[in-house]
Amino acid sequence: MKRAGYFLRVLVVLMVLSGSTTGAAFAKTIRSLALTIEPEIQIGESVGTENIIINNDKENSDYEVSVMTINHKDPVWGLDDEPEFLISLTGKNSYKFNLKKEDVSVTNLLAGGTAGSGVTVEEVKVNNDGYDATVKVKIAKLALTHTGSVNSVKISPEGIVSWDEALGSSAYEVKVMKDGWSYRTVIADESNTKAHKETMEVFGDVGKGPTGTEKDEKIKAQEKTMRVENVLEYDLKELVNESGNYRVVVVPLNGTNSMIRGDKVVSREVWLEPSVRES
Repeated sequence: MKRAGYFLRVLVVLMVLSGSTTGAAFAKTIRSLALTIEPEIQIGESVGTENIIINNDKENSDYEVSVMTINHKDPVWGLDDEPEFLISLTGKNSYKFNLKKEDVSVTNLLAGGTAGSGVTVEEVKVNNDGYDATVKVKIAKLALTHTGSVNSVKISPEGIVSWDEALGSSAYEVKVMKDGWSYRTVIADESNTKAHKETMEVFGDVGKGPTGTEKDEKIKAQEKTMRVENVLEYDLKELVNESGNYRVVVVPLNGTNSMIRGDKVVSREVWLEPSVRES
């Protein structure tokens, strides 16, 4: 009986060891990683309002991914900022990570899309027995990939289009619409615009923009503040050859790369006559 008990204990130990070995044998290892990052950041807006998209927001069958902004001290995003992000990865379906810094490539899609461009991998760590990993990255200066936003655009009865200057933009696409149809598109820059200062009324802290959350109500509830803005003017008179209802769509263009476009802003419609042109 003692001998039988001994063999039974040995058999149990072997079964346990066999199970452990089998589990380890089925663990699949990720030894290299290629990620993409698309930082949706509004210049002049509060830190925390950004939307950072990893891998085109597509689900990966091998790992889960999340990202957070780190080490940013200023309350708002500026053109000279080089944002840092921490990308966290968790293996799925028995996948583990065995990565070093040189094994990871991250591409900033806003910097042209060339593999590894527009971003620096600063640190790679593997944790939790290989089932978790973190990748710390720094992206290129925002002035190279982003532009600020235009808050509002309007047309005067005399055909003068005006809008507030967007940070980081040196030119603007101005699309002219007549009676709901595309009429003309021009590029407005320092050669064909005039600039002046204008005091505008804003809500709350002038250094913070809308957050897209319930915080907006608290911001709007604060006392109004006056802020001086640079306002640009473009004269439509030379373009108005027919009477009709005109509106314009203004898009800020990045000062370094005009292919990088900001958000469009649309004016209300104004009735204009060809007679508004100077003789």
